[in-house]
Amino acid sequence: MKAWKVILAAGLLFAAGAATGAAGARIRTRTALRAELARRSPLPGIAWQRYEFLRRAQRDLKLTEEQKTRIDGQVQASQERFRQLWEPIAPQARAEFETLREQIRRELTAEQQARFDQLLKKSEKERRRPREGTGTNESAEKRAPRSEGK
Repeated sequence: MKAWKVILAAGLLFAAGAATGAAGARIRTRTALRAELARRSPLPGIAWQRYEFLRRAQRDLKLTEEQKTRIDGQVQASQERFRQLWEPIAPQARAEFETLREQIRRELTAEQQARFDQLLKKSEKERRRPREGTGTNESAEKRAPRSEGK
């Protein structure tokens, strides 16, 4: 009976290690994908989400290499078209978001403003995270610096 418990414990330990390894591999793959996306072009978040969805769909649908190649070409062409659409309006969109932030801040108490600023910083950090470590963060370079503590 004692040997059975040892074998069960070893099996559970092995399963936990395998699950941890699989989770780590998935995170590493997702990070590598985001780095590749960042290298390709500076796109707004919705385009990145669409691209990640297509990558998951390719995996889950078990596409052939030929299908993957054709779809990847279509996605890349779409990203380029989207980038061309986004570039002229990006400065206006950023200005509009900044205007909205300032309007919201004026409605808040000092304590709420401080918390709002923290939330914005956290959101910005999370939004930029996929692009870190790529050496190219073109969209961040194009952004006007935000004023702190208004």
